[in-house]
Amino acid sequence: MNPPLRVLLVGRHFWPSASYDSTGFLCQLATGLHRSGVHVEVLSPRYAATWPERFEYREIPVHRPAAAPRSDWSMGRYVRHVTSWLKEHGRSFDVILVDSIREESVAAVDAAKSVGVATILISGGWAEHGDPLWWQTTRAARRCGVAAKSADFIIAKDAATQRLLISSGIPTERVRRIEIGFANSTGTADDSREAARTRLGKLNSDLSTMPDTPVIACLGRMERDGPMGLLSQSARYLVTRNPDVRIWFIGDGPTRQSLYDFMRADGVRNSIAMPGSFVDPSDLLIAADLYVQGAETGLDFSLPAAVAAAIPIVAVETPTVRALLGQSQPGADPAAACNDGSEVENVTWFAKGKAKSLRGAIRSVMDHLPDARKRARMLRRDLVRTRPHSQAIADYVDLIHHLRQQQRRRGLSDRPGNPSFEAAS
Repeated sequence: MNPPLRVLLVGRHFWPSASYDSTGFLCQLATGLHRSGVHVEVLSPRYAATWPERFEYREIPVHRPAAAPRSDWSMGRYVRHVTSWLKEHGRSFDVILVDSIREESVAAVDAAKSVGVATILISGGWAEHGDPLWWQTTRAARRCGVAAKSADFIIAKDAATQRLLISSGIPTERVRRIEIGFANSTGTADDSREAARTRLGKLNSDLSTMPDTPVIACLGRMERDGPMGLLSQSARYLVTRNPDVRIWFIGDGPTRQSLYDFMRADGVRNSIAMPGSFVDPSDLLIAADLYVQGAETGLDFSLPAAVAAAIPIVAVETPTVRALLGQSQPGADPAAACNDGSEVENVTWFAKGKAKSLRGAIRSVMDHLPDARKRARMLRRDLVRTRPHSQAIADYVDLIHHLRQQQRRRGLSDRPGNPSFEAAS
């Protein structure tokens, strides 16, 4: 009987750093692999001196031997520390899997060569925020792109990223596409809207609502040019139009205080909630009436979670978001199609960077909420049929198994007495 696959996941952010979408993606990937019978461990940095160096997340060992980098100088020290740890402990794993092709990938590839372990790198980010375009920004970033060429496999999450990787010099046969999967439910035992609102109200009084209160939710990192800027600009209009509406800004980040000050000055403080970050946003999404996807971030975890909750989605009009949601490009001019908040198939779109277009899209959904909910259920049904989350996990397991078999064949060919060894000698 073959021993279970042993995989080390490496990422910059893991539980409890929930304000990063990559945290949710890595937690979901670790849990999915673990449920598939793979032995999973996680390597991630510490963001506070009080954080323990080792703990378990849902029966998954998590190692945090190095402090998180906070500058270019500390980045070098962090990479050296990670490389040293991987060289010391890497032999106990079949595969080292990194959730981005940035500094951690350099450490993983370097250590894997020393200990004879296979490496898989996942191309992180989307569109202009993706790793292949980031490689072109600095000398240190270019080094990460060079390291990627030495990995055993690179995983692309969409066709555009796959093309960029190949054009960057990654051999075609070493690029695999594993698209983001979609779950059929949030996994919550009682997923009724009323029960979710009751639980949230007990948890945080800012999230207390009446059963018929309209709620708009937006998840993401609070940073400059992030997904919440346009929604904050539209808050006064939305509250003026419907004083009962509540807008939930879920997340954290450097612009949190400035967002709060802006909306307080607009006089909508009592209509918004900023409760911080949630590792599991299921209750928040079930309790909401509408989800706003305001940027090309949050596509790994937050947007798929909103699809799983089957709530209406108002999304920014870009080819990347359209492709992820399985919505074909409209024949008409995209800006013209979404300026009035018109619905294209099962998603309501708005023009990128246009607050007026966002307001129109939200108004279109809230004025026809029963129909929008029906479309949201259809969207979930279609995506679960074409790209189920279980299939994405199975693709990862198959690739990891393939690499272990490949490593074993290499090991056998290197043994004394092997025909190929004798021929070479």
